[in-house]
Amino acid sequence: MRLHEHVLRRQVVNEMHLRRFARLDPPALAIQTVRLLDDEQWEKEWSVISDLRGAELDRTARHMETGWKDAVRIAWERHSEAITTTLTFATENKNPEWNLPLTGPSAEALTWMEELPGSVIRATQIVVVTSDSAAAELIERAAFHPAHLVSCVVDDAIRIWSDFRIHAEGYGRLVVATNGASVDEVSRCIQRVQELGNYRNLALLGLPTARHGWNVLDEIERSLDETGRALRDSSRTDDSLLASLSSLTARLLTLASETDSRLSATAAYAEIVAERLTDLVVSRLPGFQSLSDFTGRRFNPAVRTCRDFQTRLAQVSLRAAQFTALLRARVETHIENQNASLLASMDRSVRMQLRLQHLVEGLSAVAVGYYALGLIGYPLKAAEKAFPPFSSVIVLGGLAPLVAVIAFFSIAYARRRAVADASVKSIRKENPDSGGMHRQPPEAANSHRTKSEE
Repeated sequence: MRLHEHVLRRQVVNEMHLRRFARLDPPALAIQTVRLLDDEQWEKEWSVISDLRGAELDRTARHMETGWKDAVRIAWERHSEAITTTLTFATENKNPEWNLPLTGPSAEALTWMEELPGSVIRATQIVVVTSDSAAAELIERAAFHPAHLVSCVVDDAIRIWSDFRIHAEGYGRLVVATNGASVDEVSRCIQRVQELGNYRNLALLGLPTARHGWNVLDEIERSLDETGRALRDSSRTDDSLLASLSSLTARLLTLASETDSRLSATAAYAEIVAERLTDLVVSRLPGFQSLSDFTGRRFNPAVRTCRDFQTRLAQVSLRAAQFTALLRARVETHIENQNASLLASMDRSVRMQLRLQHLVEGLSAVAVGYYALGLIGYPLKAAEKAFPPFSSVIVLGGLAPLVAVIAFFSIAYARRRAVADASVKSIRKENPDSGGMHRQPPEAANSHRTKSEE
């Protein structure tokens, strides 16, 4: 090639081409299965399909067609989470039977398909005939359940019959009368009908999940209501309520993680089912329920149940979050009130300490003055001995008030100086660069000094 292709070019182009159902010239038979595989089964699947093709199958391949032998063909297609395998048989018998082939290449191909890995979620026998009259005997032998029989005209000409039930061999049964439609039109119609049924079954896998989750939600919601009443009545401690809400929230998150993937797939498959039903252009027939009736009566309520479960799960999760936020607000309010009480208590304590400090300062001034007068008294008494007319008592009496005043103001000055030094140190610790904010450079200081001298 001359072009430098993007590695995904062919993959995305192939995605836009419709993979048609195999051509079925009536009368014809087809058998299709839809399987779900786990990781180990996927590895076995690649090996089996590669052996069938005689070459290693590309892991990105999503579609493969090959011949078995003697007019038996196999179509294999990989979907997001399922594998469809279709066997088509050309038959010269104008009155095909519902019995599965037991001998020959058809039986070998059927046995090969039934032994493929995985779990079958849908299996269908499809018989294509030329007209309604040719289908009459076949329909009678199909043993369709009258109450569940679906029959309608699709694409303006083709008529289908099915009860969408599992019959004795483990397969559902579908009869298609072409009524003059071309082979390509018939192939497209069968493909749409089969995709509608296949995606319907895949979508309904979410219904058991929703039903189980609904019961779990009932239990969680009852516990949440009890916790809400306890929160309102303050009958339980905040720690107990928070533990209960945390446990309920964890259960809700676990339930969401267990169900979201399956229910999201259900919603996506339901949209595809609706699209295929629209594409088929269903026309009702008197006395029969149509594909639209069958889907509306049984499938749509199941999808709504799954959707309602997701809505309810979101609502319960929101309520749990609101209860948790309310409890946290109450706890924070309690903490703020406790902090306010603690601050008020600390303020009272500081005020008491300040009063005691002032009292101690007064007593300290008296004590300092007393000891100072005692020290001054020794030299005065010595002077009194040396000079008898001198009276040390008179001098001490005159000095006593002065010494007391000096002691009081000295202690007060020392206290103010200590407080100021402590404040400066605290400011410097908080703002290390603030110590030099108001310092003048030497040039400015010299200039200021010169102006002062002038």
